[in-house]
Amino acid sequence: MEHKLIAYYEQTLDVSEQQEVEQWIAESAEHKKTYEDTIRIWKSSRIDPAYTQYNKELAWQKLQQQLEEKPVVVPEKAKVITLNWRKGLAVAASIAALVILFLFINNPKPEQFTAQKEHRTIELKDESKVTLYEEAALTVAGDFNKKTRTVTLKGNAYFDIAKNRDKPFIIHDNDVKVEVLGTSFTIQQGVDYNTVFVHSGRVKATLGDKSVVAVANQKIVKDNRNNQLHILPFNNAINDALHTQIIKIKDMRVDSLAEMLENLYNIQLQMAPGIESKKVTSTYLIHSETPDQIIENIALMINASWSKTDHNQYLISK
Repeated sequence: MEHKLIAYYEQTLDVSEQQEVEQWIAESAEHKKTYEDTIRIWKSSRIDPAYTQYNKELAWQKLQQQLEEKPVVVPEKAKVITLNWRKGLAVAASIAALVILFLFINNPKPEQFTAQKEHRTIELKDESKVTLYEEAALTVAGDFNKKTRTVTLKGNAYFDIAKNRDKPFIIHDNDVKVEVLGTSFTIQQGVDYNTVFVHSGRVKATLGDKSVVAVANQKIVKDNRNNQLHILPFNNAINDALHTQIIKIKDMRVDSLAEMLENLYNIQLQMAPGIESKKVTSTYLIHSETPDQIIENIALMINASWSKTDHNQYLISK
């Protein structure tokens, strides 16, 4: 990113790249400060532009030439001392600037992406695509796509990972590490459970010293109460709801809706005889509506009552 910021400062980018950098700078005060620091360090170091293209060898050669230059011979001894002292300061300043820039380039800051009230799709450097759902946040490691591809997720998101056997894609999902090579899956974070729904390929999840592997139409469930990982099947009928983050039903039988809710929220829903065949029409937002709210609404629509018998067990009765 640093070479692109310098190219933007020198006005050598094309229109689309210029707009991309301007949008990046405008995203946050941190990005603006990164741009200003990069230009300040680059200008003060007086490095050839070739260095900004990550030609570190050329930069260090230039520094070595500066160190090996012979001092200027001046008849007056005091002037020689003064000139050498000033030259020493200049060389020291160049060394400091080079070290700072070298560390800055080799330890770039993480990138952060957030979604507000709308979904946001991001294409990463490895061509993987991530859709952040409402109020989700993704932090991409500064060394992303070097030895590994590491990100940290807060909230719900859909991942479509580009396949690369040499660079595993690692997601830190709270205290669970999710590792894949190339696959698609959805992560849902909740109060009681965190769930990885695998749509294609294979996904490995690690919690402490325990690891599990799930394949398509399986989900990895982390129980936040006891820190246990479980592998369970799920019905791909919920894929649309996962993708849109909306449960939209029309004239659906209550027992069919109950199965969908059990798959999405890892709950158990029992019904008194005669209730399962009743039909309901409604829309629910996965991000903002809890199972308690949804089941209460279902009971209200069919003129029934409901109760919660355990943290994840519900009953709808007449």
